[in-house]
Amino acid sequence: MSRSSVKFSLIRGSAERLSGRRASGSPRLADRGRQLALALGLAVALGSVSFPALAEAGSPAETAPVLNGEVQLPALDPVDTLPDLRDVKAGPKRKAAFLELMVPLVQAENARIQADRNWLVGIATRVNPLRHDEKRRLATLCNDYGVDYDGGAVPRELLARVNTVPLEMVVIQSVEESGWGTSRIARQSNNVFGMRCFSDGCGIAQQGTSRRFQVFDTVRDGVRAYLHNLNTHRAYAQLRRERNRLALQGKSISAERLIDTLHNYSTSPDYQSQLLGLLRTNGDLIRRHGVESGQAPAFSHRPV
Repeated sequence: MSRSSVKFSLIRGSAERLSGRRASGSPRLADRGRQLALALGLAVALGSVSFPALAEAGSPAETAPVLNGEVQLPALDPVDTLPDLRDVKAGPKRKAAFLELMVPLVQAENARIQADRNWLVGIATRVNPLRHDEKRRLATLCNDYGVDYDGGAVPRELLARVNTVPLEMVVIQSVEESGWGTSRIARQSNNVFGMRCFSDGCGIAQQGTSRRFQVFDTVRDGVRAYLHNLNTHRAYAQLRRERNRLALQGKSISAERLIDTLHNYSTSPDYQSQLLGLLRTNGDLIRRHGVESGQAPAFSHRPV
């Protein structure tokens, strides 16, 4: 049996078992599970990690320009419930199933951020003054990223925030925080990054503790929230400074460099060592999935 056929059977069987368990509780969920099984199976059988949209979600052929060329955007995420990867045998098969879900979503969100950054670089480096529509868009981005805007030029703080994060680092954190997508929090909330919430009764509770975690409608929503958190929260100001410093020096902005700044992400004293250990054993695998998905392996982080 070919590699693609093995993957097709593996993912289809997992997703069909998932839909079968839910069929007795909700016909709509059962239909959704069957749709997911078909979409996952076709994606793997065709050798693609870009998940086809099950609902109207824009053209999968849409492209976003980046400073070093064109990046093909994967189809938007149709997965509103994370497949139960506990049904997939632990090891290479489970890793492949998880990466085939996560890598295109991370790349799509990085491409979206890069498109905004390209626009900012363009208006920040040209001679002509900003038009009214450009000022409105700039004000919107400043608001989204928590940066004050006085109506003039592009704030340097905004350029420090609107930037991508290395694919390997994003995926490795999702692996660590979700156990390759198998944790209860990840399965029940599409939260694969362990992102907390703090208001009374918010999100989903962690069993045996008072901690609560955010809930997202889709896995991609969780990826977007995670990247926005790194790019805006004061706890990750060091990450943003290091990213910009490396860019100014013309050095590679690697996952290893940025992982070293994640002191505030977890209370675990060896959290960064754990991430680096996972990166050493899985970094090449993640990069291969990134290349196979048709995406550029890295984005430009050049500052202005």
